[in-house]
Amino acid sequence: MNPRERVLTALNHEEPDKIPYDSWMAPDVADAMVKLLNVDLSQDRFAMAKRLGHDMLYASLGICDGFNSIYKEDRKIGENLYQDAWGIKWGKKSQKYGHYCEMIEHPLADIKAYDTYKFPDPLVAEKDGFEMFEKLIKDDGKEYAILGGVPCTIFEAAWYLRGLENFLMDLYLNKDFAMELLKKTMIYHLDISKKLVEMGVDIIWWGDDVSNERGPYISPELYREMIKPLYAHMIQEVKKINKNVKIAYHCDGKLDWILDDLVELGIDILNPVQPDVNDVAEIKEKYGKHFTFWGNVDTRNVMSNGSCSDVVEEVKNVISTLAPGGGLILASNHTIQATARAVDNTIAYYWACEKYRDYPLRVSPVISKKKVDWVT
Repeated sequence: MNPRERVLTALNHEEPDKIPYDSWMAPDVADAMVKLLNVDLSQDRFAMAKRLGHDMLYASLGICDGFNSIYKEDRKIGENLYQDAWGIKWGKKSQKYGHYCEMIEHPLADIKAYDTYKFPDPLVAEKDGFEMFEKLIKDDGKEYAILGGVPCTIFEAAWYLRGLENFLMDLYLNKDFAMELLKKTMIYHLDISKKLVEMGVDIIWWGDDVSNERGPYISPELYREMIKPLYAHMIQEVKKINKNVKIAYHCDGKLDWILDDLVELGIDILNPVQPDVNDVAEIKEKYGKHFTFWGNVDTRNVMSNGSCSDVVEEVKNVISTLAPGGGLILASNHTIQATARAVDNTIAYYWACEKYRDYPLRVSPVISKKKVDWVT
């Protein structure tokens, strides 16, 4: 099988020849891997992903792309200060092993600014991204599964503009305004999604972190009233263009409260099922026929601070839990952060992925609700 066939087979809940995989890396980790592999991204921005054996190729457009591409000279407005197309200001911060960026100013923090705020035109603001996807699909769409990323789609986009505390209060104290802002962010990202589906992507990736590690940010009832119907509309619209396009949904944190809603919506791919706060084996047992799982290799504990042996065991445990019967795209559960262990552990991750990805699985999985054992 080629990578695209491998991914599509996994999405059909069948076992391909090998488990498809990829990973997410912080910029400093990615830069280190580029140097180590001696790949030239100037000719092909996906060269490293191909060299590492990824089965999906993707990039993100929309508001979430702000922190992925802010470090451009035309967006620099001060020392370590940048502003994206939405007017969000980002600060570049240093840490021991690299850097990170964080929002430091929200354009709608003062609600009065909404009256004069102009949303970007997606067909203009995302022009370069559309051209990139057009080339990617033309050059690599037969070999690789192509995923169009439009994350931070509705809820996160709204609070990026207002600030989290402001928007959480809006949802309860100023619901008409909150609903209008949610619809605005939905429309923008739906326009991008429809364009990508028309171009021929295999998968559309949406998502909002509506949960943290203890549970939902907002009441499930409020989610079902204000956010879920917007996602239902988006799915309906993209399926009009291509009924076979797959829908990936990202949400960090504890997910037990939202899983039935995502089944009702028709989500195909669940990312990432954060392993340190969810019972992954139980979710696979209950929802495995509905979702393909994308991710699940622990980044906060294992990839950041564990040994190479710990990483190998983590990959093996994820495979034993989620790979039987198909329905797994193996990946880090979030971004591999820049730590003292990051590069060595990233190398160990890819070594383990390659060694243990073959079907039939080299081991017999043991699935229990509270513990997964790797039986050799």
